[in-house]
Amino acid sequence: MNTIKSTWIGWGALCVAGGGAYYFAKRSINADRLTRFDATQKRKDEMAKAEASARVWTQIPPSPPWRDRIDSRASLTDIWYWLKAAAEQSKAAVARAGQLNSGSQKDDAYSPSEELGHDPAPTRHEPDTDAQRLAEKGKYEAAEVFRSRKGDRFS
Repeated sequence: MNTIKSTWIGWGALCVAGGGAYYFAKRSINADRLTRFDATQKRKDEMAKAEASARVWTQIPPSPPWRDRIDSRASLTDIWYWLKAAAEQSKAAVARAGQLNSGSQKDDAYSPSEELGHDPAPTRHEPDTDAQRLAEKGKYEAAEVFRSRKGDRFS
């Protein structure tokens, strides 16, 4: 018989069963998330270790090119002249690179107002003739702006 007491018992059992299902489902979902998070962290740690070991090997400076020419009998003056020649070669390379970059480009990064003067015009200029106006229009653009015969909605 469906009395008020049996209805309360039915709804109560349904709520308890739903709460239990939610609890166990949430528990398994959280366990899955934790497993995925641990796997991701492990992968990230391995990648960071690999990058760090690669970085260590690339930071070791290579031996100078004159190192193979130096033997135990080389005097300090020989080493001095070799170092001086290497420094002059590097200065010449830097000067050549500076000449290549100094063409028509000027580096005005230190002065924004001067840099602004070298930029092209930021806006589009109006065309002078109808032919230019039509050439600028896209395939689906109207040649003239639509104007209603009734006027705009504010008049």
